[in-house]
Amino acid sequence: MIRHLLIIVGIFAASMSWLIWLCRAVDPSTRYGSEVEYNYARYCAGCHGANGQGNGRIGRFKKLEPANLTTTEFWEGRTDEQLIHSIDAGKDNMPAFFYYLTDEEQRELFKFIKENFRPTPRRD
Repeated sequence: MIRHLLIIVGIFAASMSWLIWLCRAVDPSTRYGSEVEYNYARYCAGCHGANGQGNGRIGRFKKLEPANLTTTEFWEGRTDEQLIHSIDAGKDNMPAFFYYLTDEEQRELFKFIKENFRPTPRRD
């Protein structure tokens, strides 16, 4: 009888350990070093790609042409405020994110994109 009880307790403990591991593995926010990285992965990477090259799975699936955030052409002729406005209000096929992100989160997201994907100017 005690042996059966120990087996049941052991199975329960193993199941709980597995469930806790699964919850952590499924929660995408635990995969990223910061909230802004998580927001990029959640809201932007599907179209713009993990590296900002416009090759995300959603963009390819919907046959969209998301901007390649890593090109000089993308950054030339656009002000920071115009780009932040695109995040807030959307542009062409890009949805508006003011529903999901606060103004501060949008600015942090833009700063993250600019720091990580904007090409450094060449010094000739």
